[in-house]
Amino acid sequence: MDRKRIIRNLIVCVLFFLTFRFGILPIITGQELEKRIRKTSFSRNDNEYGLVVFGTEPEGIAAALSAARIGIETLVVTEDPDPGSYIKSAMITYTSPDYAVINKKKTNLNTGIYTELFGDTGGNFSYEDYIVTVRQMLEEEPNITVLYNAEFLSAETEANVVKSVSFRHDGMTETIKAPYFIDATENGDLLILCGVPYFVGSEDINVPNAFMPVEFNFVLSNVSWDDVQSISKHSQNLQDFKEVLSQYQKHSSRIRISNISIIGQPNDEVVISGIRVHQVNVANKELLNEAFNDALTEAKMLTAFLKTAFVPFENCSFKTGPAGFYIPEYRHFEGRYTLTIEDILENRNFPTKIVMATGPIDADKFISAELSEEYTYILGNPVVYSIPLECFISKNYDNLLMAGRKASFSSLAATSAGRMPVSITAGHALGVTAAYCYINDVTPVELCNADENVLEDYQKLLKRSGITLMDFDEKNPNEGHWAWPSVKELVKYGLVAGGPDNDYLFDVEAYQENLVTLIINLIVKAAPEKYSLKLDSRIRPYATENLLTGEKACEIVLKALDIPFEPGNACVTAKENNIIPDEIAGKITPESPVTMDCVYVLTTRVVDLLKQ
Repeated sequence: MDRKRIIRNLIVCVLFFLTFRFGILPIITGQELEKRIRKTSFSRNDNEYGLVVFGTEPEGIAAALSAARIGIETLVVTEDPDPGSYIKSAMITYTSPDYAVINKKKTNLNTGIYTELFGDTGGNFSYEDYIVTVRQMLEEEPNITVLYNAEFLSAETEANVVKSVSFRHDGMTETIKAPYFIDATENGDLLILCGVPYFVGSEDINVPNAFMPVEFNFVLSNVSWDDVQSISKHSQNLQDFKEVLSQYQKHSSRIRISNISIIGQPNDEVVISGIRVHQVNVANKELLNEAFNDALTEAKMLTAFLKTAFVPFENCSFKTGPAGFYIPEYRHFEGRYTLTIEDILENRNFPTKIVMATGPIDADKFISAELSEEYTYILGNPVVYSIPLECFISKNYDNLLMAGRKASFSSLAATSAGRMPVSITAGHALGVTAAYCYINDVTPVELCNADENVLEDYQKLLKRSGITLMDFDEKNPNEGHWAWPSVKELVKYGLVAGGPDNDYLFDVEAYQENLVTLIINLIVKAAPEKYSLKLDSRIRPYATENLLTGEKACEIVLKALDIPFEPGNACVTAKENNIIPDEIAGKITPESPVTMDCVYVLTTRVVDLLKQ
């Protein structure tokens, strides 16, 4: 018995050694990748690199590091004097990774380089320490070259390929060639040079000059940080703090001060975060500067209030504001696929996924700053979803990738998919993608269209680099409801909100104004050519707080479609004209109240008929 056990253990040891030596070792050390790189590498000139990353935003840093660590000679070019990017200019001092419950297990979706930058759980950090850390990481990576204070000039393209990019650096004009480029700039500077199409704000849903609220952070000095922490540790003290803060009178009606955060910094300084300015057209520099001055005034007034209202701030003073707003939304560039709200809410598991995410879809840009500070407008909340590589490949160039919130997402989908943790992990994945394509001599577009075996090999490399990636099958709780297709259409345009719990109030009795408001707004956003003041005037008088009955619902629908009917006979007329969909025909009777699920279906039905 002992002899057999000894022999069996020896066999296991031999097998383990062989597996480790010839299977696991190349994965750990990158020897197999190095072999492939040597096979495919060209004789590099000073102006040639395997990958060029434009911008030192965190997602660009992640892309450069991940590609360089695989062995790709990587150039980082930025207009900034250091790698601080919007972390520095907007004084960002807090981040938190996404967590999702997948197969009953809580999973951190932002690992790898995100963890190296911010730790396993994110949290508070100093933007000055962040710059030092990033600079050191870049300097210690032998395959990375960084050029600061550059000025982007032009791009040379041929057919569907970017061949080279020119910029001015140290008084000289340089032209750099590479097989792959990544635009990680905040506003898509390289994408603009290459003529990649885009829209701004909410233009994709026919709402011009509508952007997510901009954020203003500022620094206070001489704050008793120990006392601040004492307040945060006791729920009653924290509640008292919130109640006193609610008494603050705002200077500007466009500003909301909600969920204020106090982030400790070295030398008894704190960063105050939570000032959000609504209805700012970020595409207009003059209006943006005007909003910035309003926010600066607000910050100084808030400082004076804190100084008199709370002991930890009694000796504080306003030290400085940011160089600029944090702007969560500006340009949205077109890729090979545009991520939609439906993809997010239905927890889509794409075969070409490179990053996983969770997080609510926020339509805060459509609400007034004068509403309660606690009011939110969450369209829906996914369990977990994935974003495919196609969203990050520019529409007209096979070798030009785009990182960050400007990637190919619908404007509302970007409020979830474009958040900083997701962008950093996606940037990490794009660096690995460029390396994989370089090694295998393919374009990202060809990789998207590859067979299952190639995609599996590619995604294994993503995982080995530290990215959390797995298959999942999660359902939206409303998928089985007959009104769900209509809800998805309305959510697409930001017209109905399910909140964090995805509760669309299907069974709640509706008011007349609910149906009228939804019809008018869906026409304006989904079929603007069908909207007219005449149509508006036909149904606007029905917008009252009276309960909606089947008869009144049919009157509103018929008026919107300009179909005549006899008074008291609207239900019959609507059904005779096949206007009422089959799924709700039995639920619409003249005197019975109409619930919101029927309102959703009637709204989309009206617009569908107008489009015909």
